[in-house]
Amino acid sequence: MKKHIVLCIIFLLPILSFSQSINSKAIQITNNLDANYVDVTGTKIKIIPPKGFIKSTSYMGFSHQIAGSSIVITEIPGDVNRNFIGFDKKFLFKSGVIVEEETFYQINGYDALLIKGQQAAYGKTYIRLMLVIGDIYRTYLLSASMLSTSSDKHINEVKTSLLGVIYDPEKKSDITDRFDFTVDVSGTILKKANLMLSSLTYTDDGNVPSKTSEKTSMTIRKSTMTKSVSDDEKKVLCKQLFEMYPLEWVADMKQDPKTITIGNLSGYEIYSMGKNKELYKMELIYQTVLFDNLDYYVITGITYGKFEENLALFKKVTKTFKPVK
Repeated sequence: MKKHIVLCIIFLLPILSFSQSINSKAIQITNNLDANYVDVTGTKIKIIPPKGFIKSTSYMGFSHQIAGSSIVITEIPGDVNRNFIGFDKKFLFKSGVIVEEETFYQINGYDALLIKGQQAAYGKTYIRLMLVIGDIYRTYLLSASMLSTSSDKHINEVKTSLLGVIYDPEKKSDITDRFDFTVDVSGTILKKANLMLSSLTYTDDGNVPSKTSEKTSMTIRKSTMTKSVSDDEKKVLCKQLFEMYPLEWVADMKQDPKTITIGNLSGYEIYSMGKNKELYKMELIYQTVLFDNLDYYVITGITYGKFEENLALFKKVTKTFKPVK
């Protein structure tokens, strides 16, 4: 027993000392709630969006279409101090972000880290501001992206917005409230995932990624097209989305999308099996794309086992899809 206690203490020492070092040099900020704050649906945070930013319809956050800037908000499970370690310079460099500055804060008593850097993508250079904030139970990442040609005023307005965040762990929230659509997974193995990005996500054990041998998951996401397209173009889009997965498809399994109608929406369904090129395992991919004017919803099921059983599961859940107007 004593040995077990000593090991636990040794394991906790790096985290405790890291937390203490943060508190010793953190800049204190107090934010007071007022009418300018906007509730970020399905989270425990509120922010004042920078000038010109509006709520995004394709991800959780805000966008400035003219300036080409965005603030994407992500919830990460676990202790914020432990998650700080995952945002070190080496890790971010691997993802293409060159860190220029790191500053620790305590915002309304909660530990926070602001990271400033640059990232090249799509032939352009972006300024990245990332605020990580939370407590021992959960962490939020507010990730802002702006063109390197943005004015100092615009950059400072975004920074002020991030540092103006109010995290309220007592605020009632449900991550599914972020989405304007629902599916019914009752009576199935699927559980609401503990991590959601821009997709409504379910897995067979609630973890992302799943820790089971089958690693069964379903995701539903919404996107918006810039113009109307023909039925043939919709079918092509469905095939292009499907073929993005890194699989060597089984030759005798047909991969041509079939028409499907669910409620008032129609689209295309496609599924097939193949060997994952990275994991060298057989994998089943199921996909349905439903169209609603310029919006379209992509429903994807993935599993590494119990293929017939899980294919039936994917089809069953997909048929329960409903947009929430």
